[in-house]
Amino acid sequence: MTAFNGYPFSIFLAVVLHCSVLASLFFFQRASTEVLDIVSPPSIKATLVGENPQVKNAQVQQQRQVRRVEEQRSEQRQQEEQREVAAREEQQRQEAERRTEQERNALQQTRELERNQQAEQQRKAEEQKQREERQKQDQAKEEEVRDQQELAAEQERQRQEQALQAQQDVEASEIAAQESEAVMSYTSLIHDLVQEQWSRPPSARNGMVTVLRITLAPTGDILDVVIDQSSGDFAFDRAADTAVRKVNRFSELQGMPYSLFERNFRTFRLTFRPEDLLN
Repeated sequence: MTAFNGYPFSIFLAVVLHCSVLASLFFFQRASTEVLDIVSPPSIKATLVGENPQVKNAQVQQQRQVRRVEEQRSEQRQQEEQREVAAREEQQRQEAERRTEQERNALQQTRELERNQQAEQQRKAEEQKQREERQKQDQAKEEEVRDQQELAAEQERQRQEQALQAQQDVEASEIAAQESEAVMSYTSLIHDLVQEQWSRPPSARNGMVTVLRITLAPTGDILDVVIDQSSGDFAFDRAADTAVRKVNRFSELQGMPYSLFERNFRTFRLTFRPEDLLN
């Protein structure tokens, strides 16, 4: 609504219209009077009469009608302005509601997105945790299988070593038995050869013991004879030494395995007792 010096525009317009109507009436009245004055003969005296009541009533009715029209127009304008204000307010309210709804939807979407992101992060974290757990379990299984394989391999190695050792022990026992038998055979041969060269001295008595250390070559040749233990009787010791030296060579030892010779006959001891000798 437009204001003019504090008064509504409709009131101002009504005042202007009323003033215009009054001015028109006054102008018409003056014009009628002047015409009458001009037309009237000089000899006739004009008499001023009162205003016509019907005209005045018509003017009043017209003024009232104008006021009613103006009031209706003013009321219509006020209603239109109120409707416009109400429409603007309604539009603003709807716009505000729409913005609020959009903000609420945006906030809800943001929260939903955040929840989805958190759920996705939790899902990924859970999947990562499960993968790590599976990797640990697989690694533990692999380590367990590897340990079992290593244990089985170690047990198999120990079993093979034990079997090999047992076989070697058996073979060693067999070799030792064979070697012992061979040593006994060669020793008996040496003893027989020495006994053939033995000559018992008259001073020999039971209980005497002479031990000779004999050194041989692989060919069986006697390299050295040393008395390790004397019987206390020179003649008995001398007879033992002479018997060995007379053999000079144990030719039967030439076919002996070298290792057997080195272990048993490179250097060996021969014991003489009077009761063990026949002559």
